[in-house]
Amino acid sequence: MEPRSSVEQAPPAVFRGDRQVRLKGGDPYTRAKFSVFLEELRGDFRDLLYKRRPGTPTPPDFWSVPVQVRLWGGFGDVHVGEETLTTLRLDQHFAIEMEVQLHDRFDEDAFRLAVVRALLLEMVLAPWVENPGGFPLEDDAKLKAPEWIAHGFDQILLHRRGGGSGAFYRGLLESGQTMAPVEIFSLADAASLDPVRLGIFRASAAAMVEALLGQPDGDAGLRGFLGDLGRPAPPATEALLRQHFPAFRELDQGLEKWWALELASLGRRQSLDYLDRAETENLLDEALAIRFDGAPSATPDGTPIATPVERAGWRVFPGFPKSKSKGKAESPAPAAFVGTLDQFDLYLRRDGVRERLSEAHGRLQVLKRSGSPLYRPVFAAYEGGIQRLLKGDTKDLAAEFASIAEMRKKVGETLARAEDYLNHFEAARAPRRSDAFDGYLKTRRALDKAKPKRQDAISRHLDSLE
Repeated sequence: MEPRSSVEQAPPAVFRGDRQVRLKGGDPYTRAKFSVFLEELRGDFRDLLYKRRPGTPTPPDFWSVPVQVRLWGGFGDVHVGEETLTTLRLDQHFAIEMEVQLHDRFDEDAFRLAVVRALLLEMVLAPWVENPGGFPLEDDAKLKAPEWIAHGFDQILLHRRGGGSGAFYRGLLESGQTMAPVEIFSLADAASLDPVRLGIFRASAAAMVEALLGQPDGDAGLRGFLGDLGRPAPPATEALLRQHFPAFRELDQGLEKWWALELASLGRRQSLDYLDRAETENLLDEALAIRFDGAPSATPDGTPIATPVERAGWRVFPGFPKSKSKGKAESPAPAAFVGTLDQFDLYLRRDGVRERLSEAHGRLQVLKRSGSPLYRPVFAAYEGGIQRLLKGDTKDLAAEFASIAEMRKKVGETLARAEDYLNHFEAARAPRRSDAFDGYLKTRRALDKAKPKRQDAISRHLDSLE
């Protein structure tokens, strides 16, 4: 039977149940933590591949292949080697099995990537659920999605959950250290890359996946692309993408252009990204600035404008003859003012002060949404000061602003010390292992001493070899 070229999942015939990912092993507390993590990860994954569109019902939560996760050991164990082993079992029906070894250095990032690989494998297998015997199990390459798809999805999920920042992508784009699509598609083993190159690859792969999902019906196109990866002798990646994404057929460089745009889009600040200490301080200074325009002091060509001098009803300009004033003498226009909120004695009686204070209050509201969370008491205190100025209440306000400035200074110093500590910790920390292995060695030695030794010739020979 020829597999379908597009993925239309149907409810499983044998493996019925409301959960695709099932969990076994481990103590109840550990199992509960993993269960919540797996359900949230699967939900985020499906939100990428099954977009919710206005006016259409929510996509049904059908799945084709179950994923069985079995936990072994505990977080106090010592383990060397791979911690997650994923296999595909075929017993009349497909089943993806993941054996997970818990230990003292369990890597959540590696586990999350392994789960993403398993969910992608289900999309590859979906067209074959009606004829599982026709799927070429002997081809190991078909048992996992390409590296760029797996790492791209994993990076997007991490980025959208707030674990990644747009600053990383902005720095990557500004440095020019990006990978072209042909490099992304051709990479067969991301584990062979050094950490810097791996970060560049993951960012570039995530931008490519975002570019595909951003196309009209991009989620359906990507599901179809994944389903075609299990076909016998599938076309090259570029050709297969052009089959499922019509926008890339128009220009030879269309794929690269869309990919570059998506990389720039990822570099924009995300809604959940917070500003760092320096950025928060700079924007807070700008939010608290009070500015008033005044009379111009020079003409456009740079010639100074003389200020009129009132003398007994006459206005005298240097270099000009006196002329008799008509009516009441005009008061000079107020000079320009640029200051800070706490200098209210210098601007509070000027025209338009309520508008300037309202603008400062609005800038604080914007900064509250993205500024460093530790500055929130400072923002609230300045808002209270603005409210008092709008009411004309200035009693002891200078002391209050001085207290707010001191609080702001302490918050900034605390953040600076935290940054220094984290930098020192990252630079100076040494890898440490738990005491579990040392305890095991002590117990083993004690048992060896307590166990009576055999005195036959073979035992004596084996002891001498040890």
